[in-house]
Amino acid sequence: MFMECSTQLTISDVNDVETILGFKLPQQLKEHYLQFNGGVPVKPCYYAQEVDLETEIAEFSPIKHKNSSKLLEERYLDLINRDVLPNKYLPFANDWGGNLFCIDLENDSVVLIWMDLGEVTERSINFLSNNFVTFINNLEASEVD
Repeated sequence: MFMECSTQLTISDVNDVETILGFKLPQQLKEHYLQFNGGVPVKPCYYAQEVDLETEIAEFSPIKHKNSSKLLEERYLDLINRDVLPNKYLPFANDWGGNLFCIDLENDSVVLIWMDLGEVTERSINFLSNNFVTFINNLEASEVD
């Protein structure tokens, strides 16, 4: 399901990251990361017909063990400390333009936040899915090879 993942996580690794972040990771996200630590999904595309949105995931951020990208916990803390992102959004992946796929820590929904529109407002937040597993299950292969 995912390629180019970072070092496999243990429960202890996840607990360490939760301590750094100061909150528990959503259960579905945690279960996914224990299986695939970051990486590139084999099916990278997401189509949201109801809002006429097509996007492609460049990569998921790894946790604790760095490969090529910024760690999930580093990215979150950096964006929060710079007041770029509301702290209820945990970015776990990005598209090729640097826009962020985030899980809403208040309701576990998945959103895409346009980062190139300036300050993050309601206009830059696009609802994608009610939960992380549904989001993952709705990823599709690219139509262009």
